Amino acid sequence: MLAVALPTVWLSGAGAAAQSQSQSQQAGQAAEQTLVWTADNSYTEYKSAPATATAGPVTIVFETNESTGNTFGMSHTLTFDVSSPGYNHDVNVNIMASPFDTSGGRHEVQVNLTPGTYRYYCMIPGHAGMVGELVVTSAGPTDTTPPQVSASVSGDKDADGNYVSSASVTVSA
Repeated sequence: MLAVALPTVWLSGAGAAAQSQSQSQQAGQAAEQTLVWTADNSYTEYKSAPATATAGPVTIVFETNESTGNTFGMSHTLTFDVSSPGYNHDVNVNIMASPFDTSGGRHEVQVNLTPGTYRYYCMIPGHAGMVGELVVTSAGPTDTTPPQVSASVSGDKDADGNYVSSASVTVSA
């Protein structure tokens, strides 16, 4: 008996609406980042997965085929968690890929990531070890210039230069 997995991309609920809106906003422009997940013959971990990203438009690529080491023809999913507390839930992605699907096991989707942490996993029974987190930081320039600080003291001094009575200190930054 030969089983062939069919390609599936599920988008549902508010995540799908946000994704659809994100895709329409990105029409005619490429995402600034491409994040790639790969899977091989393992059912305990993804072969590769990004750990960090910057907020904004992103192309997510999920690939599992012979070129990624999937020589058994195993199906995998890349599913973003949309219910566990403590994680971002604004991107609802569930991509099922197999080396035998019509895309050759390579799928892309456009999303808009926000700062925070996303949890992803493979939802195929027995693949519980295929789980990870993607930490997304704010986009934009980072200020690395130290502040300019100055101070001055005024008041009456004695012969040795010590302030007597009261003194005023002015600090500027």
